[in-house]
Amino acid sequence: MIVTPSLYAGIDVGSTKNALCCLGASGQRLDKGKLCANNLPGAQAIEAQLAQLCQTHYPQHLIVGTEATSFYDFHVLEFLAASEKLAPFSPVLYRINPKLIKHFKKGYPEGHNTDETAAFFIADFLRFGRLPHPFNAKMEYLPLQRLTRFRAHVSRQITVEKNYFLSHLFLKFSAYQQVRPFSDTFGATSQAVIAEFFSVDDIAQLSMEDLVRFICEKGKNRFPHPEQVVEKIKQVARESYRIRPALAESVSLVLAMSWQNIRALEQTLKEMDKAIENAFAAFPNTLQSVPGLGPVYSAGIFAEIGDINRFAGDAQLAKLAGLAWKRNQSGKFEAQETHLMNAANTHLRYYLIEAANSLKNHNPEYRAYYQKKYQEVRQHQHKRALALTARKLVRLVYALLKKQQLYQSH
Repeated sequence: MIVTPSLYAGIDVGSTKNALCCLGASGQRLDKGKLCANNLPGAQAIEAQLAQLCQTHYPQHLIVGTEATSFYDFHVLEFLAASEKLAPFSPVLYRINPKLIKHFKKGYPEGHNTDETAAFFIADFLRFGRLPHPFNAKMEYLPLQRLTRFRAHVSRQITVEKNYFLSHLFLKFSAYQQVRPFSDTFGATSQAVIAEFFSVDDIAQLSMEDLVRFICEKGKNRFPHPEQVVEKIKQVARESYRIRPALAESVSLVLAMSWQNIRALEQTLKEMDKAIENAFAAFPNTLQSVPGLGPVYSAGIFAEIGDINRFAGDAQLAKLAGLAWKRNQSGKFEAQETHLMNAANTHLRYYLIEAANSLKNHNPEYRAYYQKKYQEVRQHQHKRALALTARKLVRLVYALLKKQQLYQSH
């Protein structure tokens, strides 16, 4: 019987297959490598291999790791976490940021890049330590996290689709965004103008009176001064480029289809907000006591943090969210302008930034803080002030969740 203090198992996961590599505490190879399908029988084969090695070497610690590549490693980690064969060896599982493995590889001489070598690098990374928090296979907040992450995905898709729409709007009415006849380009009346007028010449040829009636009808008489709106629309017609009728027809169709996509995505977002609010009601928390935070942003932040006790302080939480600044110092030189960390939980950073943007509009304390930070510099004012406001929010979130206290304004 050979006894080893620890057994490190790296699994390189893919959509169709997984590669296993097991190392001892001193880096010695304990197996010949195993390539299995990424399905239930494949996971059972990995389980059997690990169980056999544990029975041979009797490790004090069984440490298993994968790269956090989409969802490809999710099922195998869930399976191994629930394994009765491995339970006597108290396995600890990790999902590792692929960027960390990529940088770790650079410390080795160049060699082959295969599934087996990738599994080796994961196992060796586990052996060197400095690991993230272990994978928790029984996360009660995982269903909520799936909802909040999908909502973030939909929100980003809306932004992409709106930018696509605006790029084609420039082809049809090039001066539309410059003149801005409506405060909301994507409002109902604005969309009626874009959709129902084939070209700028159609607008130019229409009388002021007819255009005023059109605006009043489409806007349901909500505009206090429709004549001013019409004058701006006429200005758009005067200042926009003219395009060929055939191109105008194609662009109009693209804009109509893109607008349908935007409306569908916005309806999806509304439905997701309701689903998130209902799911979040099952989790006792104090985040919603913050004016301006709301249930959706609270849920998004909560679902990414999970157990607050795994963080030693708000600085560690901020680092996870990428709301920490890189220090650039050499000798007596200390850079004044620094950048946010790239390695981060992008979902957590998204919800913290969105929440900070909401707080600066609806919470007096955070509005004052944002304005103070905005006025401190002349460049990147909004981005800097919003990031610092989000960092301030991290301290509040940590305190509320850690102490289970309600928000109290200063």
